[in-house]
Amino acid sequence: MQHIWIPALPERVWQAVTEGEQLSRWYSPGSPWEITELKAGETVYFHHSPNKYHEGSEVVTMRAVIETVDTHRIFALRWDLGASDPVMVTTFIVKAENDGTQATITETGYESEEQAKPTKEGYAMSLENLKAFIEGTKLPY
Repeated sequence: MQHIWIPALPERVWQAVTEGEQLSRWYSPGSPWEITELKAGETVYFHHSPNKYHEGSEVVTMRAVIETVDTHRIFALRWDLGASDPVMVTTFIVKAENDGTQATITETGYESEEQAKPTKEGYAMSLENLKAFIEGTKLPY
């Protein structure tokens, strides 16, 4: 679980974590998201593009199904990784806190903490980007 406090209303942070155009700008810049409709059961596509952290890689399109939409609170995606892979669920949690918002990203489905470590590090970078995006400053990653 990774989290960050952002000096913004939960409604603003919610928009940034649930609208494809906004996710495309901060989550993994240069990697477009497609979210047609924000409701459980709908399909989402994430086109993970190569960047300086993944040299030599190609664009990988990942498909997810929206598992939970609890407006201004919880947005969860279940990734379609194949029948033999573990079920991976990424959850964005938005919570009002201290005149701002606590934004959290969790992901379940890893067999060990060691296996989850690179993803946790990536989410920490994404959350720093989210804060900068909402504050209108340069993204750090």
